Amino acid sequence: MKRKEDLKYQTKTGRKVRRYATKERMAKVNPKNIREYDRYLKSSKIKNSDVKDTTYKVYQSYMNIFMCFIAEQEDNFYLLDEEFLEDNMLDVMEDYIEFLQNDCGNGKKVINTKLSAVSSFYIWAVKRGKLKAHPFDGKLDRIKNAQEEKRISVYFLNNDEVKQITETLGEEKTSLSKYDWQDEVMWNIAFDSACRIGALHNLNVSNIDWEKRVFTDVREKRGKIVDIPFTEHTKEVIERYLKWREENGIDTDALFYVWKQGKWDRMSTQSMTIRIRKIGEIIGVGDFRPHCIRKTRLNQVGKNNIQLAKELAHHESMDTTARFYMEKKSESETLAEINKIM
Repeated sequence: MKRKEDLKYQTKTGRKVRRYATKERMAKVNPKNIREYDRYLKSSKIKNSDVKDTTYKVYQSYMNIFMCFIAEQEDNFYLLDEEFLEDNMLDVMEDYIEFLQNDCGNGKKVINTKLSAVSSFYIWAVKRGKLKAHPFDGKLDRIKNAQEEKRISVYFLNNDEVKQITETLGEEKTSLSKYDWQDEVMWNIAFDSACRIGALHNLNVSNIDWEKRVFTDVREKRGKIVDIPFTEHTKEVIERYLKWREENGIDTDALFYVWKQGKWDRMSTQSMTIRIRKIGEIIGVGDFRPHCIRKTRLNQVGKNNIQLAKELAHHESMDTTARFYMEKKSESETLAEINKIM
């Protein structure tokens, strides 16, 4: 049963709409975020006093939704944490659009306005010198394109699809191969660990603990330090990959590399995202994203043990794992399970 405070009434239509930014959720929002947004509102209302009770009232309502969302699903990061924004904001905004579509049932027009509410805050932050650059303006073409669709697709791969990707990437590498060693290693680690793209980006060869089969002390969201585990199969893949790197003179501690400005350097998250999208083509998915791998793995584990899925995800709340990373059952699946119980 929905709690009364989670619903509001639209008097014109008479229909009930779920209220997301409740008092309970707002109480959990990072206080620094509320203070910074209050400064933005004060500054904006002084300059545009004629719309302080219209446009900015709506923007404040929409920004509250965003701040509650990041409090629940994105570890309550500080809105002006420049290092975090640089590595993670693309995924955060994609996840937010997905949330607005699938959980809130918002259409394209409303979503665009809610994104503008977030963007306007960052435009102000740059002008005030609080940030060097807007964290997603001009960088989110695929999000802008995705907004032309009715939905950003959420892919939970089945076991056959996971097997098909793993086997295809494991095929012998030649100069004519569509996929290389980095693709295979990237997929296997991402799937084993269900790690975020930021953690995958920060993996170093020197952090491998071969005995425990983990990458130790990996920086993740908001500076959180985690271990990234991998299976025995992936261990063998990494060993073959590192041997190939040594034979080809690739000398860098970064696990995933590029040749840049005359030296080997760490691959960017954007380049990794492009590779993962290409991996999705193996099963006919053209807009496959890093978070799809994370969702697939956590959903797979959670079906058997939700506590283990929570631990693998490094979530503080079981509710986050259940609400955002478990595939919704169809009515027929629910009825079939009821029949088994009865």
